[in-house]
Amino acid sequence: MKIFNKFIAIILGILLAISMAACAPTDDNGQQAPPEEEQPSKMSPGKYTAAFRGYKSEIEVETEVDTEKIINVTVVEHNETDGIGTHAVNRIPGSIVENQSIRVDTISGATTTSYAIINSVRDALTQAGADLKDFEVAPAAPTPEDVTLDTDVVVIGGGAAGLSAALEASRNGAEVIVVEKMDITGGNTIRSSGAFNVAGHKLQIEADKGRKDVEEFIEFTMTGGHNMNDPELVRYMIENSAGIVDWVTEIGFEPTIGETYGSFTVPGYAPGLIIGLQEFFEEMGGKVMLATKAVEIIMKDGAAAGIIAEGDDGGKVTINADAVIIASGGYGANLEWIAELDPSLEGFVTNNHPGATGDGIFMAQDVGAAVRDLNEIQTHPTVHVPTATMMTEGIRNAGGILVNSSGNRFTNEVDYRDIVSEAILSQDQGFAYLVLNQEIVDSNANIQGYYDIGVLQKFDTIADMAEFMDVEESVLQETMDKWNAAVAQENDPEFNSKFQWLRDLSAGPWYSVAVSPGIHHTMGGIVINTNTEVISTKDQVIPGLYACGEVTGGVHGGNRVGGNAILDCLVFGKTAGEQSALYINR
Repeated sequence: MKIFNKFIAIILGILLAISMAACAPTDDNGQQAPPEEEQPSKMSPGKYTAAFRGYKSEIEVETEVDTEKIINVTVVEHNETDGIGTHAVNRIPGSIVENQSIRVDTISGATTTSYAIINSVRDALTQAGADLKDFEVAPAAPTPEDVTLDTDVVVIGGGAAGLSAALEASRNGAEVIVVEKMDITGGNTIRSSGAFNVAGHKLQIEADKGRKDVEEFIEFTMTGGHNMNDPELVRYMIENSAGIVDWVTEIGFEPTIGETYGSFTVPGYAPGLIIGLQEFFEEMGGKVMLATKAVEIIMKDGAAAGIIAEGDDGGKVTINADAVIIASGGYGANLEWIAELDPSLEGFVTNNHPGATGDGIFMAQDVGAAVRDLNEIQTHPTVHVPTATMMTEGIRNAGGILVNSSGNRFTNEVDYRDIVSEAILSQDQGFAYLVLNQEIVDSNANIQGYYDIGVLQKFDTIADMAEFMDVEESVLQETMDKWNAAVAQENDPEFNSKFQWLRDLSAGPWYSVAVSPGIHHTMGGIVINTNTEVISTKDQVIPGLYACGEVTGGVHGGNRVGGNAILDCLVFGKTAGEQSALYINR
């Protein structure tokens, strides 16, 4: 029996071997193929560095991989704008690692920075020997989820007005939610110079700077707006301008007075203002919902009772609230509507952020709000058209001049914006050259930023600058000499400039850029009173509904004075926060 069992085992072994041989791979001639070799690794493990140009700077990115996956992505060095590019720096690397893909969504408002990081990771993967198709699979779309939230006050828009309103409502005991349709907060404010006008503050009086007299500032603003402004709103804004300096100090900023008009800024200019307002608000328990677009105001018994929005996952977001504040900004990026409102502006570029499309105005109209001055649309005179970069008024206020294609000055550079815009458009080909020097660049961090992004061109000699402009050197030199003499004499016989005469353009290096007017500010919008309550088409207050900032009409009339936009946002934003908190506790 043992011999029989052993025999059977031998037979089974032979049969198994034959079976395995039969299953072994063979070549084209039927011969058994050699055993397969191990597949090579998909990538060579390690850390790889690459750099691409962002909005302001080269962005250096380190990407760490193993044989199959992206382990880590780190932005090693950058100089992108706080509050704009930094959002991409903070969020894109993690998204790439989480999704194992370079097809991640960019950050709206910071797309240039986003793509620089993505392209750096793409380069690193190529260095590692990756098959890029493995990392170009788009992340799965999130499953839409409907959400219902309850709060005291909901604010539509996360710019200076909305965040000021949200913060002040929180400081007055309200529970507040801010919804912002973009991926970042800041609206148009974060793109501005961050300066706001003030009249009659003690620091101005002590320093003997600026428009120290409230009545003078009111007259200046009304004249600038062609006396189309609502006089009550203008007076309220300016009478509260000095107090707003104390308010921003009280909430944690350290505002500083400017060198010319006595306007104020906060550290970090506009980005510092937005970042600070959001941080202070969130520290008080406030909630900011990004990529959440308000589409409808809920009304109950004739009063505002919340909003309906589209969430970042495509789901419906219902926020029930006792008061609603509309602070969604203007419509300067809605170029199709602007051309309908004012056909003369068709074809103009805009320096507005892409979210400035007038949503809040449309929602307010849907619930019976009155609107005014919608065809009053301001162009900023000095925009670099190819990049839609606004060159701050601070350049001209600090001593920069405008010359035409013949190399001559042609206007008072510090006149009202609409007047300077018209003067530029009347020149050959509708453009001019902005001329400044190193002293002016050093006077304002925003100006240095224009050079960093490649907009401003730098010249060591007047001859080089004349060649750039394609004008006669002698003509440009004569223009510069005349201006320098005007500064020395504090008198501009050609154009009666009201420049503050702090510096001339005698010392180089010099800088220049071709500029032309671009869409900048929309003066029209929702009708409000000095309590920021929204007024209906029947000239009655709509209970529980408030509005502040560029979404409103009447504050600026037919032309906004430079430096009054942020003042508008801060004064009326603070007021909207106070009044909404009082309303819910009535």
